[in-house]
Formats: sequence, C-alpha cells, structure tokens
Amino acid sequence: MLGTIALALAGCTGRYVRPTTTAQIAVTPELLARGNYLVNQVAPCGACHTPRVGDSWLGGERTDAFLAGGPQFDDPDMGFRVATPNITQDRETGIGAWTDDEIMRAVRDGVSRDGRLLLPPMPFTSWQAMSDEDARAIVAYLRTVPPVRNPVSRETNRTPFLIKAATKLGAIHHRPARNVGEPPRHDPRAFGAYLNKLGICWECHSLGKTGPSDGDDTFMSGSRLALSERAYGKVYARNLTPDRDTGLGKYGAEQIKQALKTGRRLDGKPMAPPMSLVIPHLSTWNEEDLDALVGYLLSLKPIKHQVPEPELNPTAKKVVGE
Repeated sequence: MLGTIALALAGCTGRYVRPTTTAQIAVTPELLARGNYLVNQVAPCGACHTPRVGDSWLGGERTDAFLAGGPQFDDPDMGFRVATPNITQDRETGIGAWTDDEIMRAVRDGVSRDGRLLLPPMPFTSWQAMSDEDARAIVAYLRTVPPVRNPVSRETNRTPFLIKAATKLGAIHHRPARNVGEPPRHDPRAFGAYLNKLGICWECHSLGKTGPSDGDDTFMSGSRLALSERAYGKVYARNLTPDRDTGLGKYGAEQIKQALKTGRRLDGKPMAPPMSLVIPHLSTWNEEDLDALVGYLLSLKPIKHQVPEPELNPTAKKVVGE
C-alpha cells in the first residue's frame, strides 16, 4: 500500500522536476553586472539568505556572511518554521558543488539538487516568469560569492500538514520554466509587471487570493491574513492598487517612488517589517525600473480594501521608531 502511495506521489510531482545538464554558463562582464543588480537589488536575495545581526529579523544583514543562510521564517499562528539555506559557493554547506543548471532549476522551479520540491517562502511561483537570460545572470553572479562554511539544518523546520501535503502533490509548484523571454522595455506596463514578479511584490501584497468574486479581486490589494512573525508581531501588507480611499490612488508617481527610496509610508510613518527588510534593496533600483514598477501599480484595477494597521511588538516598535 505504501509503495502504491509513493508511486502516486512521484507521478504527481515528477512533471515538475526536469532533468538538468552540466553545461556551464558563458560569463560576460555584462551578464555579471546584470546578476549583481538582480541579486542585490531587484530580487532581494540577501534579505532572506543573509544572517542578521543578533539572529533577529529586526537586525541588519551581516556583512561577514553574505548569503550564508540561517534566518528562520517562523509563523506561530500557522505552525510554520523554515530556515533559509546557505547559497554561497561553499561546496559542503552551500551550492558550490551544484551545476549551473541545478541552481537555475532551484531559482525558477523550486526544485533542489536532489529533486526535492522546495517550500515557500522561496518565491519560485514568481520567478518562473524570470527570463532565461536573467536566470543565467543570477547564476553567474552567485558563482562569484565567496564561500562561507555555515551548515543550516532542516531538522528544526516545521511545516503545517496542508502545506506539506500540497507540496508533495505538486499543487504549489509549476511545470519547468523553459524558453522564457524578457518583456520589451519599451512597454513600461509589461516591464513593470515583470519587475513586480522579480521583486516578489505580489507575494505579500496579494495574500488571501480568494476575493469576493474571483482571484483578480485581491491582486495587489494587500493581505487579508496577517504576516505573522515572532520577531516583530503581525503586519498586513498594504493595498497597492490605485484606489483613492484605501490604496495609492491619491498619490503621484514621484511620491510613491520617494516612499520606496526612503522606507517611509506615504502617510509619513516608517515602514514596518518585513517591508523594511527589503527597502535597502528596493531603494537602490535604477530610475527606469522604479518608474516602470510604479507606473504598473498605478495602472492596476482599483480595489477598495482597507488594510488594518500593524500590530508590532514593543521591540519592533522601537526599531522602526514608533
């Protein structure tokens, strides 16, 4: 009986796991520069994969252990805990022994070197839209990251039954990303939508995707469920649609850009974590990309959804200056 179940699960998940090659990416200065920009600014890898001062999400990223893994996502309400892995070039505790294609598969498909399906919060759902060239650029840059020996155990990870079952059945994953092109940059809305996926904006700002009539009713309208973390409390991602009462509708593009650059909300209040964790990355996007992202947000369907204020714990309030 157990063997039959195992075969059934393998059949469900096998279509999401493509074979990899040993081919090496041809590296150019331009590809490395693009990879640097993507890893450190657009797709804020360090926000999750770099250990933090004091082992707390409220601490800054440690400069001595870039991308060495270890920070834990710990949601006490869901019973979810997962530690981020080491993605430096250390061969034993990082990804130094992985092939280029194995890394690309992990980034875009959420599949580990051994064929295991990875868990959220790894944003493979968003990064399946990443172009082949951008995926190659990320891998090329990661190859330049100095190795840091930092074994990260999965033994303390805890996954709710429904998420674990959905992962094993392949319900969270997608068919392998292949032959993905980049949207034309001369189409700001299309390119802004692309950046929204690469920057994983919608991962938080569209939580609770079951709207009043269909999934589109909640797209970028803020979370209906709290983002809960022991380190800082409960936070609801803001409504980023152009609704005038509950979203961005009464603000201009330059005001929104300044909020992203300064880490202060449009009402002047400091942004709470986890947004404050990605601001050091997001604030350094180039002007063209910021313009495209903000223009895209302002082009969305306005959705009236008032998001509750954060319920920060005392430590988090002190850190953000409240």
